Amino acid sequence: MKTTLNLRFDKNTIEAAKKYASKRHTSLSEIVEGYLKKLVAQGKKKEFTSDELMGVLKEYQDHSDEEIKELYLKGKHPA
Repeated sequence: MKTTLNLRFDKNTIEAAKKYASKRHTSLSEIVEGYLKKLVAQGKKKEFTSDELMGVLKEYQDHSDEEIKELYLKGKHPA
């Protein structure tokens, strides 16, 4: 079900947004709706607890932060 939402923006912002939408063959409403859907979806992403993350890092529990950092950097930039 569609409903109406009134928003207030600076006139120049509205004009630029309308041109942007027109160039992409879509409506400003569709762009705003898509943005809001993404924003809400990001808020629903699972946040991990420290206990859950410790399970991932179990093999590194005896390493110092510096050692873990070195291992990470070696993995990103192998010699």
